[in-house]
Amino acid sequence: MYIDTYLAIPLWIFAIFGLFHFMLHIFAALDVHRKNKPRAQTLIISARNQEDVIEGMVRSLMLKARLSAAEEKMLQVILLDMGSDDDTYRIMEILSRNYSMIKLVKPEI
Repeated sequence: MYIDTYLAIPLWIFAIFGLFHFMLHIFAALDVHRKNKPRAQTLIISARNQEDVIEGMVRSLMLKARLSAAEEKMLQVILLDMGSDDDTYRIMEILSRNYSMIKLVKPEI
C-alpha cells in the first residue's frame, strides 16, 4: 500500500513539472513570434529631370509589391524632387495622390 503512494507522489510531481515546462516553452515561442513582427520600411527615391522614367519605375514598384491594406502601413515611399526643370515634380504629385503610401518632398536647393 505504501509503495503505490511513494510511486504516485514522484510521478505526479514529474507530471506537473512537465506541464509547467511545456507551458513555458509555448509562452517563450509566442514571445519570440511577437518580437519578430516586421517593421515599417521606408524607400527614398530622388530624381532630377527624370520625367521619362519616374512614373514607370514607381508604378512598377507598386505592382511588384502587391501590398494589402494592412501591409501598406509597413511601407512608405518618399519621392524627392531635386530641382527638376521638366515635369518630374508634376508626375510625382500625381503618384503621391494615387498611392497613399507615397509622400512627396521638394527640398530647397
